[in-house]
Amino acid sequence: MSTSAKSLLSTDARKGRETRGDARRALLLQTTLRLIGEQGIAAVNHRSVAKAADVPLGSTTYWFGSRQEMLTEALREFVRVENDTLEFRLSGIAEEGMPTDELVDAFAAHLASQLGEDRWRTVAQYTLMQEAIRDPELEAICREWSEAWTQALTPLFERLGAADPELESGTFLALLDGLLINQLATPDPDAEERLLRPALEAWFTRFEEPEADRRHP
Repeated sequence: MSTSAKSLLSTDARKGRETRGDARRALLLQTTLRLIGEQGIAAVNHRSVAKAADVPLGSTTYWFGSRQEMLTEALREFVRVENDTLEFRLSGIAEEGMPTDELVDAFAAHLASQLGEDRWRTVAQYTLMQEAIRDPELEAICREWSEAWTQALTPLFERLGAADPELESGTFLALLDGLLINQLATPDPDAEERLLRPALEAWFTRFEEPEADRRHP
C-alpha cells in the first residue's frame, strides 16, 4: 500500500473517531440537561451522568474535568442548539402583514411547547440561568443566548413600528421568560387561555394603536 493511501486511511479513521467522540460528548451533555430538568442540579455528577447515558464512567471524566465544567458545557450546548434552530422557529413571524391573532397563536404555541413536551429542557434552562447569578462564565453564556433572541426578534418589532425595536425585543423576551417561570413554579392547566394568550394579546394589540397612545401592558 502506498504512503498516500495509508495516509488517507489514517485520516478517515481519525475523522471517524472524532465523529463518534463528538456524538458521545453531545449525548453526555443532553443527559446532563435531562438530569437537571428532571431531578435538579444536585443530581449531576460524573457517575450519575454516565449511568443515565449508559456509558462507562471514564467517558464523563474524559470529556469533563469537573462537575462545574459539565454544567457549563451543558448550558453552552443548550444555547448552541437553541441558536441553531432559532431562525427556523421564528421564520415567517416577522413577515409583513402577519395579523395580531396569528402572532399570538405563534408565540402561544411556542410557550405551550416549552411547558409541554420540552418542559424538562425549559426547567434545565432556568435552573442553569439561576446558577449564572453567581457564575460569571454561565452569565456570559446566558447573555449570548439573550442577545441572539433579541436580534432574532428585532425585525418583528421593526415591522410593527416600535419606537425602539431592539429595546422592545429585549423587553418582550423578558415577558416570555416571566410567563414560563411563572408556569413552571405554579402550573395552571388552563394557563394558555387564562394567562399566556391574554398577556400576548395585550402586548401585540398595542401596535394597532397610534404610537403616541401605546403603553406597555
